[in-house]
Amino acid sequence: MKIIVIGAVAAGTKAAAKIKRELGNGAEVLVITRERDISYAGCGLPYYIGGVIEDRSELLQNTPESFAGLTGVTMRCG
Repeated sequence: MKIIVIGAVAAGTKAAAKIKRELGNGAEVLVITRERDISYAGCGLPYYIGGVIEDRSELLQNTPESFAGLTGVTMRCG
């Protein structure tokens, strides 16, 4: 079974990981997003814009590579 998830912020990555976990190796799960980053803390954006958070990497929860390695989900970003 092949499954495509569009979007890789919280809901997309959560759905993809859950599908892969429940269906296992029988499922090929692909996440597609136009963003280069995934799972970023959107609620922290005002703090980044306001200079409270200086390094944008502090907003990132996961990288596409680490998420793919942890879950077995294929990522297509950017």
